[in-house]
Order: sequence, then structure tokens, then C-alpha cells
Amino acid sequence: MNIKPTDLLPVSLYGMDGRTHKTMTFFLQGPCKGTAKIVDENDALVDIIDADAIDAKVILDHCLARKPLRPIIILSLETLKIENTIYVNKPAKTDEMLAAFKEAKNWLNGKKKKPAKPRKSKKVVQVDVEPEQEKVTPKKKSRKDNKKDDFELSTETKVYSNPLELKKTEKHKAAMLIDEQNFSSFIGIVPGIDFNDRKQWVKASYNPRQYYQGYVQSAIKVAYEKGQVIKLNSGWKPLTILPHSHELWLDADDKQLRAFAGVVVNSVQSGGAQTMSISAVNPKNESFSTELDKFQEINAFIWKLACWTSKGRYPSALNLSEPVYLKRWPNFTRLVITPHAMRISALLMTGPRTILDIIKVLQVKPQYVFVFVSAAYAAGILEQSKRQVDKVIATKEPEKKSKQKKSLFSRILRKLRG
Repeated sequence: MNIKPTDLLPVSLYGMDGRTHKTMTFFLQGPCKGTAKIVDENDALVDIIDADAIDAKVILDHCLARKPLRPIIILSLETLKIENTIYVNKPAKTDEMLAAFKEAKNWLNGKKKKPAKPRKSKKVVQVDVEPEQEKVTPKKKSRKDNKKDDFELSTETKVYSNPLELKKTEKHKAAMLIDEQNFSSFIGIVPGIDFNDRKQWVKASYNPRQYYQGYVQSAIKVAYEKGQVIKLNSGWKPLTILPHSHELWLDADDKQLRAFAGVVVNSVQSGGAQTMSISAVNPKNESFSTELDKFQEINAFIWKLACWTSKGRYPSALNLSEPVYLKRWPNFTRLVITPHAMRISALLMTGPRTILDIIKVLQVKPQYVFVFVSAAYAAGILEQSKRQVDKVIATKEPEKKSKQKKSLFSRILRKLRG
């Protein structure tokens, strides 16, 4: 591909919140003299990643897996030498960004330099593993503290004294990437709804309270409010919630969870009585003390459970015609990534949008938007906008003023004509 020196380089931004996205836009239009323009991921020729973001690893892996591979510019406070990337030190300076864009153009024009080899480090640090905290956590780790834990390309090599802790950590950090081709096999198909018919979209809602998801969320709420270890008995597999470590323990794999998640709880009965119940337990008396691979981070589990329950539907508590917004960028390093999840996140980080508008702007199947919205809503990072009343009032006032102005203008015309 031949990119002329005068051509604007189409780039896509990753791992940046709404404010950073806008700042980068102004930076490219101003100091960088319009060298590049920000476009959608599918239209970009260059990727720009904030390597200090908590989701950096999964984003970078996603970009490096793209074929054909395109130039990747990584911004970081720490000096990084990663194969097939162009490094720019933060805060980015104009001359350094221009040099990076020039290198990216040379890459696209077939003049790519020999890739830098990943830097090796002899520095060894012994660390204690602690799951990342996001939602409903009394104590939060700072973003600064989480940087090196979440970005696996750090110069520090971690050594774990307990092999079981390492197994537990890998369980926390595992993320599943679902592409469009495998979406139906992982999520399932909703019977009786034709998603190609927009009139049927309103029927594509579900109530989490009728499923295992609703009971799990209620049990988690009780565990945090009481500060106690709670066991949820469902007639299937007991689930133990550990609010102090922000984890839960479940002796089941994802395939088993997917199957049970789609069952309406009302049909899970024993002798006509509901089998769902919760009880406070002493973790020391539980049998999971040495089975650390069964532990899962609470928010990652809820996100995953909502995906399996949704099957491409959206929560009935949300209105398709009212704007929704993201409180923060999802931590994709630990989440199930459904099709177009990053594109939907990037769009919502720029401001509230209706679910129908997201489908229209991104031109994707409604199921992809519905399942993302379901997962994000369950995890507590997506909410429905509560400012619709203000918008209604705002739309009525201008109409009134417009009529007043028109009436005044008519009176003046009549006087002039008279």
C-alpha cells in the first residue's frame, strides 16, 4: 500500500477514556499538523495503544493477531521494546509522534525496519497475588498499583512462591475472545425471535431474576452488605462467595455454567419447592481450601454469567430508546470478549448513546450489542441515563420560543404592509 507524505494517516485509538480520546484528537489536529486522523478500527491503517491502560495486554494481543499485521504505536511511561511495534514515550511530544507516523508510513510503503527484539531483564521480583478490584469493593487498588500486574510485557519477571497461587492467578487473568463465527455456539440462539426484523427487537429482552444470574447477583449483594462468606445452594452446584477477597468458588467449568445459565430457575424445583437458598459459612470448614483453580474473580464471573444468560438478549430493565453510558473502560484482560465489544466500548466512552443508535452507528448485529450491554450492566459499569427529563424540557422550550418569534415577526410584517 502506497501512502503519500501528504496523505492523512488513518489511525485507531485503544485503551483511552473519553477525555484522553478527545485530547489525542486535538493533539493530532493541532501540534501534529493534521498528519493523522482518527477513524474506526476497520478503516484504520495504524493502531495507537496506551500501554499503561489496564486492558493493554489483551488489546495488544488483539492487534498483533491481525492479518495482515499493520503498524502499532504504543504509548507508555516505561521504555518498551516489543516486536512489531513502534514505541513513543509518554507524555508524547510532537516530534516523537511525527517520527512514529513517518516510521508507520515507511512500514506501509514496504520500507519497514528490522523489528526491535523484546528487551530481556534479569530483574526478579517476588510478589503476592491479589485479585484486581473493580465493583462494589470497600477498598480499591490504585490504577498506578495495577499497571504492572495487568500488563504482562513489564520488564519485571514475577516469581510465585506457591504454584497453586500461580494457577489461581492465571484463572483470574484468562479472557475468552469470541468471534462472530463462534458467537452462536458460545452464546446460543434465542428461539422465536428474528433479529433481522427490527420490530422484534423489543421482544429480545430477558429478566435476570428469572435465571441463575439474578440469584447469584443477589447473593453477592448480601455477602458484601453483611461482610460474610455466603454459600448459594441452587440444586446444581454450590457457589461460595468470598467478599473480602472479591472472589467466588464454583466447582464447574464454563461449559457446565453456560448450560445452567440458560435454564429458567422456576423450572428448577425439588418437590414443588424452590431449591435456591443462601447461608453463611465458615471458609475454614469448606473443602475448597486447596483447589485454587476453582476460584474466580467476582466481576469477571458475573460478566461471563450474564453473557451465557443473555444469549444475545438485553436486560428488561433497560430501554432501547434511552441513552446508556459506560462508567469506565471494561477490563478486557479478565473478561469474555464478545464480537465488537471494544468498538462498542470506544463508542460509549465518547458519550451516552441509545442501544438502537449503537447498532445503527456501528452497523453490527443487534445480538452483539445486546450481549455486551447485558454483561456490562450486570457488572455495574453500564447504566441507563437518568437525564431524559431534562432533554424533554429542553426540546419543548425552543418550540415555544420559535412560535413567539414567528408571531412577533408576523406582526412586524403586517405593520410594514399596512
